[in-house]
Amino acid sequence: MQYQKRTLALSLALLAGICAGASGMQSQPDAPTAVRVAAQTLDLQAGDLEVMQRAASTPIDFVAIPGDREFRGELIVHAKQGKVPTAEARVAPLTLRTSSFVPERVIQVPDGMSEGQLAAMLMATGDYEFVEPNWTLFPAVQPNDSQYGSSWQHTRLDSEAAWDIETGDSNIIVAICDSGVDTDHADLQDALIPGFNAASNRAQAAGGDVEDINGHGTFVAGCAAAQGNNNTGVTGVGWDFSIMPIRVTNNTDGTASAFSILDGARWAAENGAHIVNASFSGGTSASNQSVGRYLKELGALLFWASGNDGAYIEPNRPDYVIVGSTTSSDNRSGFSNYGPAVDVTAPGSSVRSTRRFGSYGNGSGTSYASPIAAGVGAMIYSVNPDFSADDVQDILYKSVDDLGASGRDDFYGRGRVNTHNAVLMAQSYERPTTLPLGFSFEDSSWQSIFSVSAGDVETSSPADAPEGVSVLRLDHDDTIVSERLAGRSLYDDAMFSFALRSEGLETGDSLLVQYLEDPEVAGEDSWATISQIDSRGLSSSSFVRFNQELPDGMQWHGVQLRFVADGSDSSDVWYIDDLSIDLIPESTAPLDQQFESNTIDPVAWHTVTNTEAVYDNDTFAVRLTDNATLRSHEIPLLQFGFVQPYLYFDAWVDGSVSPDDTLVVEVTTIGGDWETLTTLTASELSDSPEFINLDMPIYTWAIDDMEVRFTTDTTGGFYLDNIYLGVEAPSSACSVADIAEPFGELNFFDVSAFLSAFSANEPAADLNGDGQYNFFDVSDYLTQFNAGCP
Repeated sequence: MQYQKRTLALSLALLAGICAGASGMQSQPDAPTAVRVAAQTLDLQAGDLEVMQRAASTPIDFVAIPGDREFRGELIVHAKQGKVPTAEARVAPLTLRTSSFVPERVIQVPDGMSEGQLAAMLMATGDYEFVEPNWTLFPAVQPNDSQYGSSWQHTRLDSEAAWDIETGDSNIIVAICDSGVDTDHADLQDALIPGFNAASNRAQAAGGDVEDINGHGTFVAGCAAAQGNNNTGVTGVGWDFSIMPIRVTNNTDGTASAFSILDGARWAAENGAHIVNASFSGGTSASNQSVGRYLKELGALLFWASGNDGAYIEPNRPDYVIVGSTTSSDNRSGFSNYGPAVDVTAPGSSVRSTRRFGSYGNGSGTSYASPIAAGVGAMIYSVNPDFSADDVQDILYKSVDDLGASGRDDFYGRGRVNTHNAVLMAQSYERPTTLPLGFSFEDSSWQSIFSVSAGDVETSSPADAPEGVSVLRLDHDDTIVSERLAGRSLYDDAMFSFALRSEGLETGDSLLVQYLEDPEVAGEDSWATISQIDSRGLSSSSFVRFNQELPDGMQWHGVQLRFVADGSDSSDVWYIDDLSIDLIPESTAPLDQQFESNTIDPVAWHTVTNTEAVYDNDTFAVRLTDNATLRSHEIPLLQFGFVQPYLYFDAWVDGSVSPDDTLVVEVTTIGGDWETLTTLTASELSDSPEFINLDMPIYTWAIDDMEVRFTTDTTGGFYLDNIYLGVEAPSSACSVADIAEPFGELNFFDVSAFLSAFSANEPAADLNGDGQYNFFDVSDYLTQFNAGCP
C-alpha cells in the first residue's frame, strides 16, 4: 500500500474507529434477536440451535479500520475437511458467491445480526475452518512525482551482481492481484500472459477485463517484473519474468473485497503462477493463511504488503510472506507496519516503477516493497523451477541482509531482501526431504533419510516383525538422526507413527524421540523431546504401536527427527519398524484405546484439552483435569449392520477431587445431537479402576459418524483407560485370573490358559506389566486365583 500523509482529521477519525472497534465497533443486536434471525435465514442442521444460542451472546470482536479494512455486510466462510456438505447446506440460503477451487463462499449478513454474531454462531458448530468478514480492502492512491528519483532499490538489492548469474526466466510467472495492468505499457506488454478478472469471475480469454482501472496495479507489476535490458524505462527485480494480471476490483478507487483477492490468487496458482503478489491492507487475516497454504500445495508462494499505518501487527503467518518497507538508507520506512507478522522488508520509499498510460514515476508504500520481495522470490525460482514454495521461502529468509537487532526482529523481520545473496544460495541449496515418508527397513533405503550419529545401528529379523521381515535395532547407546525434512509440507493434522518392541530394559532405561527446534525460536542445535519411552508399557514379546500428532514445533522447513537409545547396559535393545510421517488417516471402528504407548492417539481422538497420558495404578491411562474434553473422531459403526453398540471403560479418580466433581459421558445420535449417557460424580468412583458399562439407546445404533465425548468439571483428576466403543459385548470375566471360558467362575481352564500364555511369553501372563515373565507373575496369578470371584 502506498504512503500518504494523514491530516489531523484523518488521524482522529482512525483513532476513533480503532477505539470503537476495541469495545465492539458494531452495534450488536441482542442475542435472542440474532438467534431468531439465524433460524429464519439459515438452513439449520441438527444440534445448531443449542450451540448458536450459547454463541450469540459472545460475538467475535472484528475490528474495522476506516480506510484500511471496512465492513461490507458479508462474511467469508470456509468449511472444514469432512464437514463440507453440512457446512455449505447451512449457509446456502445466504450465499452470494462460491469459490471454484475450495469449499469457501461469501454469504450475506442478514438484518438483525452483526458480522461478529453470525461468525460466532457458525464457528460454534465446529464445521468451519474460519469465518471472517469479507472486508473491503484498500490500496493507496497513485504514485506521484513522475520525474523524481531513480531506481535506487537495485543498489540495495545488489541486483547487478545477481544479473551476472541469473536475469530471470520467462517460464516463471508472477501474478499481480491488483487493479489490473496497463497492457500497452512498453516495459510490460511483452511480458504479459492471459490473466483473470476475479471481481467479475471471468478469465481474460473469456472476455474478462484486466486493464488497469486505477494505476496501482501497473506500478506494482513494474516493481516486480518490468522488462530489463530493453533500452526502455525501468527494470524490475528480474528482466524476463512473465506477468499474469489478476484484476481483483472493478472500482476506480482500487478497493477490493477480500474474497476477490483470495480467489484471484487461487486462480493464478491453478493456472501456473509461481509467485502471487497482493499489495492490499488486511495482510494478517486467517483467510490469507488458508490461501497461502493452498498456493503452496500448487507450488506457488504468496506475498502480501504489511500495511502503511506505522502500526504493530500480528500474528505471524507461516505460509506466506508479509513484507515491510525500507528506505534508501536501509532504515524502516516510517509508515511501514511492524511486529511479529512482518517476515522480511524490501525497498519501498520513493521507488521508481511503471505508471499507467506508458509513463514512469516514483511511489512509496509497502505496496511496492511487497512486489520487490516477490521479484526476489521469482529469481530464486528461476535458478531452479523445481523448488517447492517452502524451498523458495526458506532461501528468501536466509539470504537477507540482517538489519536492526541481530536475527529476526519486529521492525525488519529477518532483514531486507538481497537478490544477489538469494541467487547464490539457490545455486547450492540442498532441498529438505518432502513429507510424507515411510520405511519398513526391508532394505538399505532408510539410510537415505537417517544417518547413525552414535553407536552401530543395524537391522534385525525377528519373527514378529510388523512389516516384512526386517526391523531397525537400536542398542543401549545408539542414535539415528534424519536428514532435513520439509516440516511444513504436511501442515496440520499430521502424525508420526512407528511400532516398537524392547528387550532387557530396566528401570531408568528409555528411548527418546526428539526433533530439532527452529533456530529462529530456540537457537542453534536445540532438541526438544516428543516422547520419552521407558520400560513401562513396552513388551518383549510383541510390538506396540506409537501414534503421535506432530507438535507445532516440527512444522518448519529443515526440521530433523532423531531416536536416542538411553540404556544402562548392552542388553538393552529397542526394535523399530513401520516408521512413517504422514497425514492422520481416517478413524476406524471399533474405538479401542488402552493408551499403552503413553500417548493419546490422534487417529482416535479429535479434541483433546486438559487431558494427558499418564502412568497410574500400574497402567497407562489418560488423566482429565479442570474443564477437560476428550472427544473421538467419527467411528463408522454402520459397517456392522443394525446391531447394538457397546461403550465401556475403566474409570477412577485421584485424591484431589471434590465429591461433587463430575465426568460426563456423551455420544452422538442418529440426528447428530449429543446424548448424555451418564454423569459420574467423584463420590461414585474410587482411586482404583472400576469397570463402567453404559447402555446405548437404539437411536445410537448403526451410525456411520458416531462420536463419544468425555468432559469433566473437577478440581482434581479423573482417569480413563481401556475405552471401547464398538459392537463387541464386554467380557463377563469376574477377575484378572478369569482368562478362559466359561467366564464368571475360576477353574482348571483358567489355570491352563495362564500356563499356556506364560510359556509363550504372551501379555496375558505378564500380570505386573514389567515386560518380564517370571516367578512374580506366577505368584500374582495364584494370589488372584485364590481370592476367587467377588
